[in-house]
Amino acid sequence: MRKLNFKSGVFSAFDLKIMACVFMLCDHAGYILFPDIMMLRYIGRLSFPLFAYFIAEGCRYTKNKRRRFLSVFILGIVCELTFIVFSGDYYGNILLTFSASILLIHLLDSVKKAYFKSKKLFCLLWISFVFALIATFVYCKLLGLDYGFFGVLAPVFVVAFDNMGEWSVRLYERVDRKVISLFMLTISLVMIAFYEHITDYQILSLISVLLLAFYNGKRGAHSFKYGFYLFYPLHFVALQGITLFM
Repeated sequence: MRKLNFKSGVFSAFDLKIMACVFMLCDHAGYILFPDIMMLRYIGRLSFPLFAYFIAEGCRYTKNKRRRFLSVFILGIVCELTFIVFSGDYYGNILLTFSASILLIHLLDSVKKAYFKSKKLFCLLWISFVFALIATFVYCKLLGLDYGFFGVLAPVFVVAFDNMGEWSVRLYERVDRKVISLFMLTISLVMIAFYEHITDYQILSLISVLLLAFYNGKRGAHSFKYGFYLFYPLHFVALQGITLFM
């Protein structure tokens, strides 16, 4: 049987992250500075899937899970404080969303590994994962995270079939992992579009799946690992600063 896969792409991780930052800048510039230019908001729909995919990719390869989670979570708290200072309102920014995603991914990974080691530990971790899902759902509903509950699940969907022992090995022998990851990401984006009610045009985010199809699996010429995380609060501060002079 011929393996179902995508041919080597032309975009590195760095290229796609740069695109995600540009798309996000367009989105927030349209929201804050140019609310009448809807094209900027349409373009902005392309940013979330790219960031979600690489949050999942980072969880696949990170060596220090705790540091990565704390980096995203603490920066999310800093962003939230910035939003409160500028607007006086709670926002539930995307870094808080992704920090919840990282926790769920690593907890789910622990559940999968425990299945092959200890049935009792597996049951305990599986119950913990279910409670974590419920807590995340309640938190999203009560306080509100950007992109909602299914936004938290999007990176989780990307790595859903990883680390499942022999079953994963056989699956990836037949279908390339990127194909499965993009299929699962597509499912999560459809759920976000129809259940989270972010915008009437959220379905445009599916275009990003086509961009990710051309991902070549390489890091790229530069890393700027934390630079992309820092771009999020810095561009908000810059946009808010511009509004003070307009």
